[in-house]
Amino acid sequence: MSTRRPIVVALAALLAFAACTSAGPTIAPQSAAPSVAPSVAATPSEAPSEEPTQEPSEAPSLEPTAVPTAVPTVVPSPEPAVVSEACMAANLTGLKNPGRLTLSTDNPAFPPWWGGDPETQYPNEPEGGSGWDFSDPYSMEGYESAIAYAVAAELGFGPELVDWIPNTVFSQAFQPGPKRFDFHMAQISIRPRRAEAVDFSDPYFQANQSILAVTATPITSVTTIAGLKDFKLGAAVGTTSFELIEMVVQPNVEPSVFDDNDIARRALRNGQIDGLVVDLQTAFFMRDVQMGGEGVVIGQFDVAAQADPVGMVLQKGSSLTACVNEALGVMALNGTTQAIYDAWISTGQEVPFFE
Repeated sequence: MSTRRPIVVALAALLAFAACTSAGPTIAPQSAAPSVAPSVAATPSEAPSEEPTQEPSEAPSLEPTAVPTAVPTVVPSPEPAVVSEACMAANLTGLKNPGRLTLSTDNPAFPPWWGGDPETQYPNEPEGGSGWDFSDPYSMEGYESAIAYAVAAELGFGPELVDWIPNTVFSQAFQPGPKRFDFHMAQISIRPRRAEAVDFSDPYFQANQSILAVTATPITSVTTIAGLKDFKLGAAVGTTSFELIEMVVQPNVEPSVFDDNDIARRALRNGQIDGLVVDLQTAFFMRDVQMGGEGVVIGQFDVAAQADPVGMVLQKGSSLTACVNEALGVMALNGTTQAIYDAWISTGQEVPFFE
């Protein structure tokens, strides 16, 4: 895991990073950047255009051209987009703690989504720690943490005005009822049935599901969805990973469901299941950090099998939802989201797609 700490609150630094970083290899060949659509209805797998100029319709001529006699005029860029005045911190209503932003994620939280050391006292963290396991969102490290602080900055909240509360049951975040948080991030897929109980922001990431297995077991030779049907698969309860097993793989063997990914991973190592379905980035972390060389990511599922846009969860009818979407839109336009993706998600590892 990288130890880089993008200071997302300083948007100028992020923009400089985006300008200086060349495009690297991507995890999924069909999408190099996170999907950040201007609305939930937009196609989640389309990466936003970050360049206002039109691509040339013809390849440039290879013939030498005349040397210009003067320096070309530089046309000023439009003013960068900003959120509306109504969405600035001083004007926001309905916050759980007036004047502050109360955010949430699952505990424990894992890289590459979250980073930091729970034993470290980070700036702006409550004295004595805050009860986080494995990672610590106050570190501002990891993709989702960086996105959260960048959204906060767009709305006018400095890191000293951001509080974090843990969630220990994944599905509890999108159950009906009042919420303790202003918004929650834990790789939660946008689904119509969930949106009946909560608000979702526009997508800030497009996830691909994958299968993690133990090295040199029979399932590791499987290359097709049909070939997975006779293996015992498992996933965490209430996740789109388990939904994929039931709806896409449709196995002949009853799948196993677990309280969380950590329990599911242990079941995989103990031989209780042949394959664990998780999103691709989580699979990389489990393989590289938690399984000590005993794991292998045998394949991933194309978005054609299951589109999986990820969004922030807010209380149903939250007055903050539209403003969060404004902030995400600005971040897509000014390159912040792409810079965060490049810093925390892009790995250059290629995983085959199940046919």
